[in-house]
Amino acid sequence: MALVTANRFNTLRQQIDNVLGNGSGDTGYGQTLITQSVQVGDLINATNINNAYEDLRKAYKHQTGGDPASNLIQIVSQGDLIKENDGVSYTGWDQYEALATTVGTSRLTVDSTQQSVVLASSNERGSWNGTITLIINVNFTSADARRHYFNAGGYIQISSSTTDSSSKGNSWNNVMGGNLKFGAHGTTHTGNGSVTGSGIGNYELDGTSQRLLSNFDAGGGAYSANDYYVDVQRTSATQIRFTMNWRDQAGGNPDENISNLRSYIYTATAITDVIGTAPGVVRGSGDNF
Repeated sequence: MALVTANRFNTLRQQIDNVLGNGSGDTGYGQTLITQSVQVGDLINATNINNAYEDLRKAYKHQTGGDPASNLIQIVSQGDLIKENDGVSYTGWDQYEALATTVGTSRLTVDSTQQSVVLASSNERGSWNGTITLIINVNFTSADARRHYFNAGGYIQISSSTTDSSSKGNSWNNVMGGNLKFGAHGTTHTGNGSVTGSGIGNYELDGTSQRLLSNFDAGGGAYSANDYYVDVQRTSATQIRFTMNWRDQAGGNPDENISNLRSYIYTATAITDVIGTAPGVVRGSGDNF
């Protein structure tokens, strides 16, 4: 039989709260736990343990896409004898503590089925040439809301393209193609260009303008001088600013314009058992897009 003291139960609850609850830094999804702390002398009953199971299940499903397998952990029934380690019914206290450790280690992981990816901002520019800039502000309701969004696997995705099918248009699609994803602790990119800020995520922002992506002199051939780059800046505890820059420096006679430049911003927000809040995405001031 396991000796589940108030201290031991509350330690488990704190582990769960660090992942599912408010947490601090890069821990915490911002959810309300149903597991309650107990006092010394309280009887820890089936309801207490099953509440812990439910909170663990929510965190585990968020991370993996499914409920814990029956050979990991199970709920208990009134009258069950809780063992230290139970490899038969998987209701042992070791099983509960082990799963709490697992979800803590994987706290920044999210299964794609537990996210809603939506188009938050779409901007289109007609005929253009030279240098143009687009500023996008991502706004959170609080500093904690910003933490919880990224901790739960949220990211900001940026992509650009043009429907111009000319040689110059095709060159630009090659320069700016792919998706840029800005997450909790890093940035990834599919497509051309150097992710100079691969190690920069929400928690690496320092208040200055930081380069995430640079694709310089990448147009190829007659358009080799064209550049595309993306910068990010934490402007306040509740706002992150992304600045996209397109520099059409390729000359020629004639120097063709490009039509229909499009820029898209997506948010990825937790759904189902962990319910996240999507940030607001708005066009900033001072650009010339």
